[in-house]
Amino acid sequence: MSASKASQPTESTQPSSAASNETQAAAAQPDAPVEASSAPTAAEEAPIEAQGSSDEVSSETDSALGSEYDESTYTASLSSSITAYQYEHGRRYHANHAVNYDLPNDENEQERMDLQYHALRLAFGDKLFFAPIDDSPATILDIGTGTGIWVIDIAEALPDTQIIGTDLSPIQPGWVPPNAKFEVDNAELPWTFPADHFDLVHTRIMNAFVQDWNRLMEQSYRHLKPGGWVECHELSVDVRSDDGTLPEDSHIHQWCLNEGEAWRKIGLSVTLSGEEVADWMEKAGFVNVTIKRFKLPIGTWPKDKQLRETGAFQLVAMLEGIQGLTIAPWVRHLGWNEQEVEVFVAKVRNEWKSGKFHTYFPLYAVYGQKPRA
Repeated sequence: MSASKASQPTESTQPSSAASNETQAAAAQPDAPVEASSAPTAAEEAPIEAQGSSDEVSSETDSALGSEYDESTYTASLSSSITAYQYEHGRRYHANHAVNYDLPNDENEQERMDLQYHALRLAFGDKLFFAPIDDSPATILDIGTGTGIWVIDIAEALPDTQIIGTDLSPIQPGWVPPNAKFEVDNAELPWTFPADHFDLVHTRIMNAFVQDWNRLMEQSYRHLKPGGWVECHELSVDVRSDDGTLPEDSHIHQWCLNEGEAWRKIGLSVTLSGEEVADWMEKAGFVNVTIKRFKLPIGTWPKDKQLRETGAFQLVAMLEGIQGLTIAPWVRHLGWNEQEVEVFVAKVRNEWKSGKFHTYFPLYAVYGQKPRA
């Protein structure tokens, strides 16, 4: 087996210089979603307290979408090239070889994305965004919208705001609120939207897909109105533990190392820090840049009830989705074969299912403002 390894990811815990000027949004402040029950703080440094073995865990889940919606219209022409998917390892993939997109876009992957979306929403204290945008935003852009669930939720929350979600694949639902629509687009190409147009540009978990973050921030700056905001929610694939239950020889730890190396081979990083995102924002000209740090538990081990529910969603997302996250990157870029990947992934699943590994993903919400003048 060609078990290529990457060096251990590291990350600074100090905020960006601009982050010290944090602007608080009355409707978008986290309710300390990452704190242990004994530590009233949302700082990443606060350890998550594990529950005792006798604690009971709820396994209830939410519906991924609402009830009834008006039919939306895709503004992009869905040509055969867009829907001409390719199939590998029993999974369906985006067919555009000019784009480094190694994750599937089939129904199983869409379910993983929706499960993770619910985990993040719980981790964020049910907040859809944190930037203190104006009270009556006219237009919002969601880049890399995936299944479109954030667009749907924000459109319902802001019925007078026009919401646009873009993605490489047309996998979004056909019935959405009347103020929402989806477009097939590559955000790394020149944007065709008007300049000074949006009140908020939002991205979520784009670290494995954006090759040029400087350009993404520059385009966001150009197309935001003066006073508008950009906000990025990023998860670092650098699984950690606060209580020493993640040994370096675990399969979970090795999965993170190999996953990081596979994506680096095509010029991408899955271990972004909040400071890196803040730096890109500042270089593009954004001010009032703020970093909020959270922990996304994997499993039902936290003592805190909300964190336990958050971890339950993320655990199911990982158990059901880790094969899709792993197989193409490792086969294409690390030289593993399909059987080797399946065996290794099964071992990672078993470790997470055991409940012995009190792990979490570092999670960041970073936002910055385009100057008003």
